[in-house]
Amino acid sequence: MRRHAPTFRPMTDTSLDSPRNADHALQLSLEARPENVAVVRQVLGGAAAALGMEGRAVDDLRLALSEACTNVVVHAYEHPERETFEVDAWSGNGLLHVTVRDRGAGPGSKRAPSPGLGLGLPIIRELTEDVAFSDAPAGGGASRHEVRMTFVLDSPA
Repeated sequence: MRRHAPTFRPMTDTSLDSPRNADHALQLSLEARPENVAVVRQVLGGAAAALGMEGRAVDDLRLALSEACTNVVVHAYEHPERETFEVDAWSGNGLLHVTVRDRGAGPGSKRAPSPGLGLGLPIIRELTEDVAFSDAPAGGGASRHEVRMTFVLDSPA
């Protein structure tokens, strides 16, 4: 079985997905495997704490990331161990923006029903300052699915 090593690199993309005025940016590319949900949670939680996000807010970030990444692992691909997903994160103006992206079947596919309770997206909505979901054709019959989340870095005064 092919193993895809996690890729960690500074983001240099200046598209709408990663603003040019970002204070700090990070991009991850990982296999869509359950253990990589924990990798994302730990890396982004540590980065958020280093940027000044405090305890409870870091916990909320980690839970929202867990839900978004678990949705990729469980729902996006028929054979997730052969596929990857990406996580982009950047900060600016006291906010942390995180995008979780896959190119899988998505929620409208004819795959088996979800084994979960269907609470992942409502949890993400509750824990984020702002969230957006998008689906777009990615070429070759695939789709590009994104969950874009915004979190407040600064604690209220």
